[in-house]
Amino acid sequence: MYLCSFPPVEEGDDVKVNTTASMLRLGTGGWDIVLSTSHNNYVLPGHGHIMKARYTPFQHSVLSVDDPKHPDYDVFNQPLSLKRTPVLLAELHSMLPILLSAVSMLNERLSIGVVLSDEASLAAGLSDHMTEWKQKRNVWVVTAGQAFGGSAESVNVVNAMQWLVLKKRVDLVILSMGPGTTGTNTPYGFSGMVLAEWANLIGSLEGNALWIPRLSFRAQRTRHYGVSHHTTTPLHVFTYAPSTLVLPVLTGQKRMYVKKQLHFLHENTRVTIVEENIDDWFNTWLGWYEQNRKTLYSMGAGITGDPDFIKGVLAPLAYIFRKQEVNEDGL
Repeated sequence: MYLCSFPPVEEGDDVKVNTTASMLRLGTGGWDIVLSTSHNNYVLPGHGHIMKARYTPFQHSVLSVDDPKHPDYDVFNQPLSLKRTPVLLAELHSMLPILLSAVSMLNERLSIGVVLSDEASLAAGLSDHMTEWKQKRNVWVVTAGQAFGGSAESVNVVNAMQWLVLKKRVDLVILSMGPGTTGTNTPYGFSGMVLAEWANLIGSLEGNALWIPRLSFRAQRTRHYGVSHHTTTPLHVFTYAPSTLVLPVLTGQKRMYVKKQLHFLHENTRVTIVEENIDDWFNTWLGWYEQNRKTLYSMGAGITGDPDFIKGVLAPLAYIFRKQEVNEDGL
């Protein structure tokens, strides 16, 4: 149940529940959702006039950072340039805890801006990881578009980035979406197509778009084996801004497979492909993971069962740290 739209309930209260997810045994969208309670026309007064989840039973008002009533509204009257701020593009929500934990593990002084768009779950609160990271002083989670529940709200990803860069002075930005991405086994019918749109926006704003490869040699489907077509298709076909795809150094048959797989990207003048030796980072991250007793899953599988996936997520971060000096004040 969304507490932003309904009051709390008590044992014995009548509720109406949408049980489609459990009936279909869904992975994506796999939770049953409370649709209504026995309360009479309950109104949750918001602090602003920007509506999230508009024209649904869960619509509610928020004081977004770009609301004229917000104290930071003047930020949006300033010229916007990302000034080569690195922006990581993460297709899967499971990539976020790897990135965020790695940054904190290496330098807790760094300020991170996370923008969650609305191509998957609209409610950031569905993610236990986001609930945890919203408590961190160095992490700002902005839910953009129809998504809601971040530590701040915005009408779109551009205003989210503008607020994070100009107001919060973050060292790096991560663009992603909530849990529950979906695909249709068609060339272009998947949630991750939005990464091309993000990269083009970042390029227009003089930012540095860094693509996180969805990398796996455990994937059963050919379309996701090696570097997933969810990475290569939007990057090659629909991205017009300069972009960097950072891969971990691979060896043997894995290296040969990916080199053959990405031959067309090597011919794309807008794409720069970089390799990072990630073994030390990977071992350090695994030590952190085991010490903190985290339980992370990606696409329904335990994340430590697919080391190449983790290395793919860590590689762009290692690239940022190598290219930019890290000091006490940030990047």
